[in-house]
Amino acid sequence: MRKLAGKNIFSYAALLPGLLLCSLALPGRSSAEGFGAGSVGTASGQFLKIASGARGAALGEAYSALVDDAFALDWNPAGLINIKNNSLAFTHAPYLAGAFSDYFAYAETAGEMGSWGVALKYMNYGKISRTDSSGLVLNDFTPYDIAINVGFACYITGFNKNPEERFVLGAAGKFVKSKILSGDNTVSADIGLNLPYMFDNNFRMSLTAQNIMGTLRYDKEQASLPLILRLGTVTKLSDYFNLTGDMIATRDNLPFLAMGGEVKLPFSEDMDTFLRAGFNTRAISDLNGTRNVSFGAGLRYKNYQLDYAFSPFGDLGSVHRISVLMTF
Repeated sequence: MRKLAGKNIFSYAALLPGLLLCSLALPGRSSAEGFGAGSVGTASGQFLKIASGARGAALGEAYSALVDDAFALDWNPAGLINIKNNSLAFTHAPYLAGAFSDYFAYAETAGEMGSWGVALKYMNYGKISRTDSSGLVLNDFTPYDIAINVGFACYITGFNKNPEERFVLGAAGKFVKSKILSGDNTVSADIGLNLPYMFDNNFRMSLTAQNIMGTLRYDKEQASLPLILRLGTVTKLSDYFNLTGDMIATRDNLPFLAMGGEVKLPFSEDMDTFLRAGFNTRAISDLNGTRNVSFGAGLRYKNYQLDYAFSPFGDLGSVHRISVLMTF
């Protein structure tokens, strides 16, 4: 009876974040409270919302419960616990309007203590001409953003149980710098919780809060970083197919739903291929043309993996991401 009651308590606790995210989408909320259409444009550090890693982007950004490599530092720090050895990751993404984004991360296991990692995220917006009031070009400048993360993950319950039956806590400290003409910097943090696997280790939920503090000042205006709340799920329908889903709420916009699917096609013991697709409902009515869907593929050979993702943004163009992952 005690064990059953405990399971029910954890089940209800797991539903609370979902109910919270749903409540944020209800009409009648003041824009000052955030998490609504009236809050668009009120947060700084927008590059922190851009997906890192081709795998997660191809899944429609529904990746927080599945992530199992160094990219966890940008999705859910609790995912670092899935690293069994060392993980080295790099992504390059030519972005919209001449901008580009790079991401580099390294993570390793610390044995029974858990795992830790460090990551750098860089966004470059290209060269922009600075003019005076008459339109005369004065000089050029290149705005950019940088975030440096250091994080860890560890088991917090059930050390006498199998790892799949334990709760996992992850946390990361973050240094953020942004520069347009002048620059500013701040510190922030992420926290993640992975719940134990359920249904014969085929289903798991995760809870993540990112950018939970920190502000950046641009000239005379100061704005908070974009707080991001995620309720993620992963369902292993078989050894060859994963289904993911994330409910995501950001401080400066409406909550949205993301879903993705990943198919594994093994060629041999040393080689696998992957096909991925996803969609999300973020700003679904804001653009014309194809948007809110994504596609991708991956190739693993021994300890090396190459991933690609294609994300159309309607009339704005498309984003191509290439990721390289090495485990050793």
